[in-house]
Amino acid sequence: MNLTDILWVLVCSGLVFLMQPGFMCLESGLTRSKNSINVAVKNIADFGISVSLFWAIGYALMFGENPSGWLGTSNFFINISTPSVATFFLFQTMFCSTSTTIVSGAVAERMKFVSYLVVAGLVSGFIYPIFGCWAWNGLNSGNSAGWLGHLGFVDFAGSTVVHSIGAWVSLATLMVVGPRAGRFRYSGLPRKIYGSNMQLAVLGTLLLWFGWLGFNGGSTLSLNEKVPGIMVNTLMAGSSGMITGAAIGWYRRKIPQVEALMNGSLAGLVAVTASCHAVTTLEAVIIGTIGATIMMIVAQILEDFKIDDAVDAIAVHGGAGIWGTLAVAWFGDPRILGTGLTVREQFGIQVLGIVVAGVWAFSLTYGILWGLNQLIALRVSLAEEKVGLNISEHQAKTEIHDLFQVMQEQANNQDLALRVPVEPFTEVGQIAHRYNQVMAALEEAVSKTQAVFNTASDGILTFTLDNLEITKANPSAEKIFGYSLSEFMGLSIHQLIAIPDYPLADRLTVIRELIKPGRHEVIGVRSNGEEFPLEATVMKANLGEYRTFYVGTFRDITQRKKTEVDLAKANREILALNQRLQEENVRMSSELEVTRKLQKILLPKVEELAAIPDLDIAGFMEPATEVGGDYYDVLFHNQGVKIAIGDVTGHGLESGVLSIMVQTAVRTLLETQEADPERFLDILNRTIYHNVQRMKSEKNLTLSILDYAQGKLRLSGQHEELLIVRAEGKIERVDTIDLGIPLGLLEDVSAFFDSVVVDLNPGDGGILYTDGITEAENEAGEHYGLERFCDRITQVWHHSVEEIRDRLITDVRSYIGSHKMYDDITLVVFKRK
Repeated sequence: MNLTDILWVLVCSGLVFLMQPGFMCLESGLTRSKNSINVAVKNIADFGISVSLFWAIGYALMFGENPSGWLGTSNFFINISTPSVATFFLFQTMFCSTSTTIVSGAVAERMKFVSYLVVAGLVSGFIYPIFGCWAWNGLNSGNSAGWLGHLGFVDFAGSTVVHSIGAWVSLATLMVVGPRAGRFRYSGLPRKIYGSNMQLAVLGTLLLWFGWLGFNGGSTLSLNEKVPGIMVNTLMAGSSGMITGAAIGWYRRKIPQVEALMNGSLAGLVAVTASCHAVTTLEAVIIGTIGATIMMIVAQILEDFKIDDAVDAIAVHGGAGIWGTLAVAWFGDPRILGTGLTVREQFGIQVLGIVVAGVWAFSLTYGILWGLNQLIALRVSLAEEKVGLNISEHQAKTEIHDLFQVMQEQANNQDLALRVPVEPFTEVGQIAHRYNQVMAALEEAVSKTQAVFNTASDGILTFTLDNLEITKANPSAEKIFGYSLSEFMGLSIHQLIAIPDYPLADRLTVIRELIKPGRHEVIGVRSNGEEFPLEATVMKANLGEYRTFYVGTFRDITQRKKTEVDLAKANREILALNQRLQEENVRMSSELEVTRKLQKILLPKVEELAAIPDLDIAGFMEPATEVGGDYYDVLFHNQGVKIAIGDVTGHGLESGVLSIMVQTAVRTLLETQEADPERFLDILNRTIYHNVQRMKSEKNLTLSILDYAQGKLRLSGQHEELLIVRAEGKIERVDTIDLGIPLGLLEDVSAFFDSVVVDLNPGDGGILYTDGITEAENEAGEHYGLERFCDRITQVWHHSVEEIRDRLITDVRSYIGSHKMYDDITLVVFKRK
């Protein structure tokens, strides 16, 4: 090499080194934030390992003296003696590091750090150098000494030698360690795991583009007249691949997917790498286009086979790499290739190289890792994967992790008085502040409810539907029956009521008849066996379709029975009791009034709705009792409009508090700019679930969220059907049963959430409602029904949203007439301007 060539290759080495931070940014951005530090650390670690091993043994195996054509035998622990050798070594070391780091992204988010270091060492110290010897040995001297290269195998800058080798190793590793937890549901449908920072991923892609100019341009090993054309071909293949990936992704998903643009461009770059020196510009564009298409196909095939490649590295570097190597035979100029082979012969040699690379890299990696995995697990535990590899592997904590730790402590201690520390002027600090506000409101509401429960003069017991086992008791029940609160747990109601000495199954049947919902007088039994007259008031409580239990209020009426002969005294006692009940009702009514007013204050104001630029919106909510369990909200933000509607099980104070809690949590998540609807619902569910658990409540809610922006309406979560009304009045019913499950039932329901997107043209709109409308009854006990509701909507749709709302509510009220309203009524009408 002359000094000009040395300078050129050194510059290209620096460009190829820039691909390392490119891969780091790409992989970190495409993985979840709880694993991004681990991904970044793996990239720097595998670079250091690959450089060290390539200096010690890799360079010798790949470029050492090779009389057999199979293995280099000289220059171990190479001593750099000349500028030319130093330059060539530096450039080839960057190639080795590139092949190694491809594995990092594919196996992200599940593999132990030390396990990955073993894979990195295996690739850079053994697998890559030996195959590189077969294809490229003699490259530094201009003579093909490797057996594949000697046969005429051409891979100019490494579509197979660098990229496919990394992909085959990735595939073998993934087949040993398996997919990420939750990636594939029990139904077989894949669950998309979203990246934490798409801006960072795009930056990584652009850095890779920039580095690729040196990757391909430097492979000439000299600054000659071919370099400009090589760099242009590289650029054009990447561009055509990006456009193709975007087009295919847009056609399949109906949206321009960020990942499709990035991976399409990288697939085009990988594909042209093998032949960029020997094709025309048009041929480079064709190669890049086909490379991106093959990448999309391979990615879908891997997903169908439940192989979880976190960044689609196998599809990009393997699928496009194989195509690019084959394209050498079809598009490469024979005069430039210089192998003297016909197209058919050249194609056969290229296929041979691809097969050898796959068998060598895949089988060796799979065999070694499978054996190691039998001895020591290569992947982290499920608990470690759940908390994230940043913490489990590196103890690299973040603000959000500290916040969750404190919240978990609150959940474990069941102490509503605890507060989360607030770090000012940070997003996490804002979340903590809002969370503390919710906890303060919840603590006040639960304290009031608990006070009523603890101070009630009657014994209150909750018990199961099947075996009548007691699950909760208040202090007054201790006094009436003589059991402590701990002794109550596990008792059956039949042990507190005197009945004939039947077998257990018959006794339970008799008890169910004696205490069926309503008020009954029975004979109670105290813990010492004493019998006494008892009044039992039993109510059946339903929490969803499958969760039912009894709540019983028990009153010792011994004194009443003894004094029935004295009518005057009995009357005075009754009057006194009525006075106490009136006072209790006044106090509870005051508390319910506070909650009712708070619910009303938090509803969206008319001026807020009027300020929304692209939609006309009108809402209505009327509780069936003082405090309702319905909830709706309309929030306008810089990305569009968010409309939420929900229905908490039951009515009254607890349901009202939960609906207020949902409103606060939704606004909090919106303030944190959480844009992904499924992750939005997942975080909201976790908040509601933990709060309901802390309240020791059995409540949950159905909730649907609509995100509107620029004529697109995205619906997420399960609730009543969304009624889309077209400008001419035609109604399209959107079922939400598959978009989620009720919130608050389980801690983790992220696998159940999904979304649908609906186009909304000017004049189109929609109706959101709760079942208080469709299940409203007339005096004959007949439901109002969804069909009648849809008919009325069609008739009034040409009016303004306010007029539509008023006419629909008037029709529902007219239908109910003088009959009792059993459920809350909520209605939201919106129409695109």
